Amino acid sequence: MAAPSFFRKSALEKLSTPEKLDQLIQVTSTRAWIALMTIAIALVTAVTWGCFGRVKTKVNTAGILLGGEVYDVVSTAQGQLVDLKVEAGDQIERGDVVATIDQPELLQQIDVAEAALNERQYELKQLLTFGNKDAQLQNDLLEQKRLSLEQQIESTKKNIVFLQQQLKTEEGLLEKGLITRPQVVASEQKLENAQNQIESLRAQLVQLSSQALNADFSQEQRVTVLRQRIAQDEIRLEQLREQYEIKSTITSPHDGQVVEVLSSKGVVVGMGTPLFKLKNDMAVAENGKIRGLLYVPSQDGKKIKVGMEALVAPATVKPQEHGYMKAKVTYVSAFPVTQQGMMTSMKNDQLVNSLLRMGAPFEVYVEFEQNPDAYSGYAWTSANGPDITVNAGTSCNGKITVQEQPPIAMVVPAFKKFFDLY
Repeated sequence: MAAPSFFRKSALEKLSTPEKLDQLIQVTSTRAWIALMTIAIALVTAVTWGCFGRVKTKVNTAGILLGGEVYDVVSTAQGQLVDLKVEAGDQIERGDVVATIDQPELLQQIDVAEAALNERQYELKQLLTFGNKDAQLQNDLLEQKRLSLEQQIESTKKNIVFLQQQLKTEEGLLEKGLITRPQVVASEQKLENAQNQIESLRAQLVQLSSQALNADFSQEQRVTVLRQRIAQDEIRLEQLREQYEIKSTITSPHDGQVVEVLSSKGVVVGMGTPLFKLKNDMAVAENGKIRGLLYVPSQDGKKIKVGMEALVAPATVKPQEHGYMKAKVTYVSAFPVTQQGMMTSMKNDQLVNSLLRMGAPFEVYVEFEQNPDAYSGYAWTSANGPDITVNAGTSCNGKITVQEQPPIAMVVPAFKKFFDLY
């Protein structure tokens, strides 16, 4: 019976052959080889992407979607707005009367011109009826004319007193900053015109005296002269009436719908003061669709070129959910645009002021790619985009791709800068 063993069989074998020269030594495990291969593949992939991949450099923009054009209908004269015939939502046509402005000075000039014309016509009628009568009749006619001229002079003097008081009041308002300098200049011009009118009337009185000294004119000569003067008075009266029509009646220069009323009845407006905004949906981009008006910061403006890709997201759409509208740059301004130029395009002072915070921007127009299968009619980066209608007048944000380059091209300048190799 064999004696019991107190040692394991493997331990006895190890003691009998401690070198085990007939067996292979395992240096690396299978798990380590898998990890090593994974690292190698990742390095090869990174190097390949760094050399042959493409990274896009984009510039952020902001702007508005344009469809129909928006116009400011402005006052063509200075005065009190006695009637504004439009409200928001009204559809008006070109040539429609939209407002009336009070013009008391012109009405007074028309009254004076009508009185002078009536007087001359009466004089002609008397001359043709009675013919060559004695000097007394002629003197009576001349006296009537003299009285008429003196009445006109007195009327003009009253007007001058009124204008002087008005000018004094406006100069006080100007010192307080309540009115602008052009309004004071306009009043000064009216005062000067009235003073010139008095001089003209006085010259006519002198001429009237000369006529009294030449009372021996023949009837035919006097009739001819009088008819010429009547013709001149009629032309003058017609000019005043046309001027009154132009300055008192405001007509719309465009067709469209009133989108915003900027003034109200009873206020005093100046020449060029906006009365309301008018939108014409017929004036659209060449392809019949909306287009994007974007503003790029001045430091990035010269990077933008026609034909570059652009992505635009209307303010009514979340780009994280629906992506961006695809577009192409069609126009880039050569110089930064001014505040006035931005107002002409956008018609929104609040939006313009917010965009001007980034400095004087460059103006960029983009046209959107169309997709008949999409609900909006435009191509989006995410399938067919949201099920909404993209309307003109909506503010938007965008990105314009200004450069594509391999990643390694971006790493090299970073190393040069780090090691100061420039």
